[in-house]
Amino acid sequence: MEFLSTRYFGNPVSDYLYAAAVFAATLAALYLLRAYGLARLKALAARTSTDIDDLLIDLVYAIKAPEYHLLALYAAARYLELPPAFDKALFAVILVAVSVRAVTLAQKLLDYWLEKFAAERYTDESVRATMLKSARVVFKTLLWVAAVIFVLSNLGVNVSAALAGLGIGGVAVALAAQAILGDLFNFFVILLDKPFRIGDFVVLDDMQGTVEHIGLKSTRVRSLGGELIIISNSRMLTGGLRNYKAMNQRRVVFKTAVTYQTPIEKLRRVPELIKAAVSSVPETRFDRSNLQAYGAYSIDFETVYYVTVADYNIYAADHEAVLLKIGEAFAREGIEFAYPTQTLFVNKS
Repeated sequence: MEFLSTRYFGNPVSDYLYAAAVFAATLAALYLLRAYGLARLKALAARTSTDIDDLLIDLVYAIKAPEYHLLALYAAARYLELPPAFDKALFAVILVAVSVRAVTLAQKLLDYWLEKFAAERYTDESVRATMLKSARVVFKTLLWVAAVIFVLSNLGVNVSAALAGLGIGGVAVALAAQAILGDLFNFFVILLDKPFRIGDFVVLDDMQGTVEHIGLKSTRVRSLGGELIIISNSRMLTGGLRNYKAMNQRRVVFKTAVTYQTPIEKLRRVPELIKAAVSSVPETRFDRSNLQAYGAYSIDFETVYYVTVADYNIYAADHEAVLLKIGEAFAREGIEFAYPTQTLFVNKS
């Protein structure tokens, strides 16, 4: 038994054998748990209707062999007196490996949540793909930043002091990146509040077109002329944007002017004629028609009606039909449309 008490690198041979046994037992237990315990849990999860248990099983299966060996090595090393430098290096390797694996598992959970969120709120495949791509970039960046800070903090780095030392530079960077951060924040506002979506026809100031892409910083709109317009997310939300895709009907207001020579009896009939013209056109709903004013050279009527569908082409065709029917009705009644005229009175002395 003298051999077992022989010391190498500060530890007797018996301790090395004991540590090797702990390493083998820990590794065997982990592999047995994976091979049999998880296999049974996976079979049970396959029988349930929910998919959250399947996700949890997949997360455990995502832990690979290197992590098992590192955990077994760490358990075995607790029974040996190791040099501080080796012990610190081993701890750093295990910390980095565990942090990386934790980030990858968190990414899987994040992807699961984002897929569920997008499936409930977005039915269009292109819209859903754009939202998922942009959101994954932001959340994964935050996860990796948090992981780096966690590792540095546990390795003895004074993260708070380092961040405080970067205070002035951080303020300068924050001021320089204020617009970028605002656009990034407004991307999530667009994502959650949905003031517009891909495929919507929008109007903003002198810009109008169809939304093609919603990115982290900007939104791309295809104008009626065909060019691609890039607009920051902040401006899209603060510029008084009008979304015509969300319309379920169109309100139409127009004026009709007749001459002052029109008899009073026919003036009373004008609203009735206009109402008949509007009501005879499909997908319209008449609201009102009234004599509005005695103008400079005409008697003016104001008419309001609704096109009960949002499509602009249908609106244009229906309004054209209404105007033509009004013209036909006025022609039958002998009512003349007014146009700018002047009457000159000559006084002969």
